[in-house]
Amino acid sequence: MRTKILSGLLFAVLLSGCNFAEKQEVVEWKIQNDPYYKHKKSQFEVLAMNEKYTTMMLGDSITDEAQWDELLNNDKVQNRGISGDTTSGVLDRLNSISSNIQQVFIMIGVNDIMRGKEVDEVYNNYLKIIKTFKDKNIKVNIQATLYIGETRKADFNPKIEELNKRLEKYASENQITFINLNPILAPQKVLKKEFTFDDLHLNGTAYKLWANEIKKYF
Repeated sequence: MRTKILSGLLFAVLLSGCNFAEKQEVVEWKIQNDPYYKHKKSQFEVLAMNEKYTTMMLGDSITDEAQWDELLNNDKVQNRGISGDTTSGVLDRLNSISSNIQQVFIMIGVNDIMRGKEVDEVYNNYLKIIKTFKDKNIKVNIQATLYIGETRKADFNPKIEELNKRLEKYASENQITFINLNPILAPQKVLKKEFTFDDLHLNGTAYKLWANEIKKYF
């Protein structure tokens, strides 16, 4: 009898372990599941009918954190950056482009690379983003993805360089403006410490240099 009870308990434990293993199935991370992304995306959607703006700044946190209207001294520039965003995330929110937008400045891709995506996938998504704007006759300005700082350069900067080379080649072949801030902010292919506090995001000095570089396109 005791043997039967122990056997039953062992079977129950094993069965429970199987169920636990099933429940621990890993779900692929997607920015689209992030609350901040959802909140910003929904806000952009309800503002899509706003016809005041003619220029869009599109990207991730590096775009999101900037006060573009003040940096550019232009109240017709809208900020469409979302912290943590990826090329896939951008593709899923291009339904909220305002009708008066005439040009877009895009910088996206670093989060894809930091999340382990291959350059092929990032590049292909980027081309889909560009096509969406070109189909609407919106002038596209591709901004090179910025290099990461010293503490994480080895893991990601080679892929960033490869992505930028592909984007620059595509831009040249398709008469698209390509703006490379890396010679200014990362001349040695590493984001300079004087422009960042965390080796990824930018400080005020860096944003000022960025704004000065793109003012010529307005």
